[in-house]
Amino acid sequence: MTLHVQSEAFLREIASLPASHTIEPQELRKLVAGTAISDTFELASTEDRWVCGPHGDLLLRIYRPLKEGDLPVIVYFHGGGFVLCDVEKYDPLCRMLAAVTGCAVVSVDYRLAPEHKFPIAVEEAHFALKWVAEHCISLGFNPASMFVAGDSAGGNLAAVAVQLARNEGSPGISGQILICPMSDFGGDYESMRLFASGYFLDRDVLDYFTRHYLQEEADGNNPLASPMQGWFAGLPPALIISAEYDPLRDEAETYGRRLVEAGVTVTQKRYLGMIHGFYSMSDLFDDAHSVYKEIYAFVQAIHAQK
Repeated sequence: MTLHVQSEAFLREIASLPASHTIEPQELRKLVAGTAISDTFELASTEDRWVCGPHGDLLLRIYRPLKEGDLPVIVYFHGGGFVLCDVEKYDPLCRMLAAVTGCAVVSVDYRLAPEHKFPIAVEEAHFALKWVAEHCISLGFNPASMFVAGDSAGGNLAAVAVQLARNEGSPGISGQILICPMSDFGGDYESMRLFASGYFLDRDVLDYFTRHYLQEEADGNNPLASPMQGWFAGLPPALIISAEYDPLRDEAETYGRRLVEAGVTVTQKRYLGMIHGFYSMSDLFDDAHSVYKEIYAFVQAIHAQK
């Protein structure tokens, strides 16, 4: 499919902006601060919970939908290349996710690079997942319906956290939701060449994120950085969302195929004509709404099997 007209309009709108990879992280964070979704959704409550993590206090923002009873819960890791964004930036997305799916959402404000390089974000993601699992009952969540999700860099952290949980035998994860995930720092993928520039997420920007996140190039082969280098047997069912005009498209879809080869149940959905990040801009992209419906269907299908 050709580039969607909404993708074309967005790319025209941002064409005059300075190249992200030429701006220092601290300044770039100021430029991207703000909300990404204009929709508003009514929720039962939101709560900021500070917990003592492996690298100091860690903020978890908890969203509760209007639905009552023991809630399924989604632990969410935001995108931003390990360098940008936070729970505030992702507040609209997580509100929408909770409202549409009827799940509680716990958004994790992990520490960012380059101030906190690999593997600090991984260690905080792993800790947050375990913390939520251990506190499900007291929080009013259903420990048998716990999902892990993330987009882009957050999809990377979600995939790694699920692998670590499987390695430890706990907690039990019902499913993983990976939205345009970064899954392989060292891979060679056609989409990375086809969409190297001009499609919002550029190869130069990805290199910028890599340079700031990893301590050294060899870290890219570590399964804690590249979940593609891990092992996949025994992982929970996965929903993998990809965008046609995203340089990360092929590694996201390859990750899905690797899971299938290992016997994992996978639902893959490629959004034609879309670019990276479309799912976080429902005011600009109609297809963004479909992503949350896909997540709802995925959660409901797994819940029905229990």
